[in-house]
Amino acid sequence: MRWTNGPDALRDRLPAGAVPVVLEWLRHHRVQVRISAPRRTKLGDYRSPTALRPARITVNGDLNPYAFLVTLVHEFAHHATFERSGPRVRPHGEEWKQAYAELMRPYLAPAVLPDDVRATLARHLTDAAASSCSDPALVRVLRRYDDRPTPLLEELPERTIFRLKDRLFVKGPARRTRVACRCLNDRRLYTIDRMAGVQVETPLRTAADPW
Repeated sequence: MRWTNGPDALRDRLPAGAVPVVLEWLRHHRVQVRISAPRRTKLGDYRSPTALRPARITVNGDLNPYAFLVTLVHEFAHHATFERSGPRVRPHGEEWKQAYAELMRPYLAPAVLPDDVRATLARHLTDAAASSCSDPALVRVLRRYDDRPTPLLEELPERTIFRLKDRLFVKGPARRTRVACRCLNDRRLYTIDRMAGVQVETPLRTAADPW
């Protein structure tokens, strides 16, 4: 096993109770782990091994310890699925869900996770989504442990102006899991995931109707 950042970097980012299990798993798998700079579009990713390099996992380094662990185990499950079933199965199909639940089980203990995270994660594992970001309950409970939680779009009142990906938007009406938002840069209408983290520099509200 090769380390890009070394085991000490993982220890610094994981719940203390999770460290022995994580390091033991990595001792038995040829996987390279790298802590990534924050990315807007994903929390982590997995690349399967080739003849020239081992499997590679990246996890965003700005995650709180519990979100970091969930993301890391999510990617471990991709490698376990690859080893068991090869590259032709669906990335988040039944094989992956089974591996994810099995690998997460040792961490569902009071010594590793707080009660609210354990309870929500146990429910999440009954039918895990392709991304932990796709489970609103899990997103909400994990962000409680952020040092400076990013506001979620669903939390803003309608007509609030917010920033996302260097653009300004006005929040409009909710449409099930997404929200209609008017971009102030190009005046176009977009639907944005209600669980998207957004930036609100000041609590601005529009007086005019942008719709």
